[in-house]
Amino acid sequence: MIFGVLVPALIVLLYINRGPQNTSTYTGPRKVSIEKKNGRWGFYKDGKPFLVKGAAGSDHIKELWESGGNTIMVWDTAKLESVFKEAEKYQLAVIVGLDIPPVDTGFYDNQKNVSDLYNACISIVSRYKDNPCLLAWCLGNEVALPFSLTPGLFYRAYNRILDRIHTIDPNHPVTTTMINVLKKDVLTLRWRIPALDFYSINTYNSLKILEQILENDKLFWNGPYLIAEWGPQGGWEAPLTAWKAPIEYSSTTKGQLFYEFYTKYMPFKDPRFMGSVVFYWGHRQEYTQSWFSIFDKNGNPNEIKEALNDCWKDTITSHLSPKIKSLLIDNMDDGNNIIITSGSKHSAALLMQSSEPLDSLRYKWELYREDWNYPKGPPSQAGLFADSTLAVTDFKAPKNEGPYRVFVSVYNSKGYFATANIPIYVVR
Repeated sequence: MIFGVLVPALIVLLYINRGPQNTSTYTGPRKVSIEKKNGRWGFYKDGKPFLVKGAAGSDHIKELWESGGNTIMVWDTAKLESVFKEAEKYQLAVIVGLDIPPVDTGFYDNQKNVSDLYNACISIVSRYKDNPCLLAWCLGNEVALPFSLTPGLFYRAYNRILDRIHTIDPNHPVTTTMINVLKKDVLTLRWRIPALDFYSINTYNSLKILEQILENDKLFWNGPYLIAEWGPQGGWEAPLTAWKAPIEYSSTTKGQLFYEFYTKYMPFKDPRFMGSVVFYWGHRQEYTQSWFSIFDKNGNPNEIKEALNDCWKDTITSHLSPKIKSLLIDNMDDGNNIIITSGSKHSAALLMQSSEPLDSLRYKWELYREDWNYPKGPPSQAGLFADSTLAVTDFKAPKNEGPYRVFVSVYNSKGYFATANIPIYVVR
């Protein structure tokens, strides 16, 4: 008897406490809309269907266009002016990411913080809402969604911003991103933030099984989605050394995996799929200086760019990038736990796949301490390589004990480079 009373009461409570719907009264044609036609969801930009072939970043927009990409997703709002200028030049769409602070920091307990966040978001929306390149707004990236029976400060702040965006810019849809597709996140979004126009998914190795996950979750959610970040392997998914350092693929292997993931696992057959955004179109320091980088610091591209060109243009080209076969330290690859003694001497060798003449290749060896708390990466350990310009060289182990990583980059005359690294541990 009690159970029979409590369940309906809980359902009523959840319904009453549901987040607000879209209150915009706009009914006219939209510059960008999300529509379901012939059983399939999609973006419609200026009335024409638009499948996102995109990348996250803010630079190398010309190269993105040349490679067949049609969308750039930008989280650095300080660069929006230049991004929109370049996007208009090459007719690329722009998804603007608006950062939302995490919930568990006490940010939303301070009314001034909440007011400043609201004003900052609405200022950006007001400034760029009429730009012809704008495709959508992404309000928050992988925000941990709190559960509570009452809305709480975070949801009140979030829904206020969302509602205002819908009011002042009915021409562009609004989304947020979640990690993979967790039922609790989907249910929370539908309950607490029902006014979102579509969901965006960040996924890496789980892209292999994403289609099956989405099929299994249709009972909970069957709406349109964008894959807002994808790649073959995040650092958190990689195999580890004995000292917990993630092992990274070479850029050559990554190029092969990007092509495989896009052509084999991207859910093109799913009628809810509206496109994808690769991570990361540029140079980025995260886990290592090369983990998510498609370009080096000087703007040279690696083979991932060529692989994505083949993906987006549905073609197969002869790649110009140097091709790495393996990186060896004392004839051992990254499958070994390489532990060496402080100050000892060792050999490093980069073996190439291609028959490109060695005299056309340029090499650069570097050694870094495994400490990635620097915004732009840790400083290189200087003076350890006998000759940093050769394919095979000697190096001296650092004096200080701890985890390190040996990097090598190889450049060719065609403007491309390849890179690999291998973790080592120095003991006294």
